[in-house]
Amino acid sequence: MVNRQHRCALWIAAIFLLFSVNSFAFGISDLQQQLAQSTLVRGEFQQVRTMQMFNQPLSTSGTFLLDHEKGLLWQQTKPFPINLTLTQNKLRQSINGEAQVMNDSENPMAFYFTRLFLSLFKGDTDAIKENFTLQLSGEKDVWTLLLIPKTSPIDSVFKSIKIEGGQYLNRVVLSEVRGDVTEMVFTQQSTQPNTLTEKELAAFAF
Repeated sequence: MVNRQHRCALWIAAIFLLFSVNSFAFGISDLQQQLAQSTLVRGEFQQVRTMQMFNQPLSTSGTFLLDHEKGLLWQQTKPFPINLTLTQNKLRQSINGEAQVMNDSENPMAFYFTRLFLSLFKGDTDAIKENFTLQLSGEKDVWTLLLIPKTSPIDSVFKSIKIEGGQYLNRVVLSEVRGDVTEMVFTQQSTQPNTLTEKELAAFAF
């Protein structure tokens, strides 16, 4: 009787453990679904780029807007204003009122990395899997996704990309093969207002 009760207890414990792992493990598909829920996100960023050729890191800050359909508005305010608009096939950079526009046919390699950048922000793990090995740890509120390049030309530029977040992306660290490191920290993220203003719509119309 004791042995039978002992075996029964072991079975119950094993079933409970199996149920717990299968029910509560946070996987890649869960992460993609979680990030996909926020189709329009606004916030602030601080970026620090440490380069081998300079003694001091380069720091910038500003605001960003990510629309999953339209693209990314990246508005640097410090140390000087730069407005950058990224879509799937166009890029516009405005400095001191002078704008430069580039499309994917003019520079395919630049847009290869542009699309990668947009995929990172949107949490499009299906697109990311094509070029990286993904290592996810943590849970839905606090997670870390480590990307290791596995295809060219990504593997000749980046050593790794580490992404940290919860409901939104909170931090991205780009480690390059040559030793340069770029860290981006995102704060004050919000999904409100949940529609683009006329000015924001105009920024994407080029």
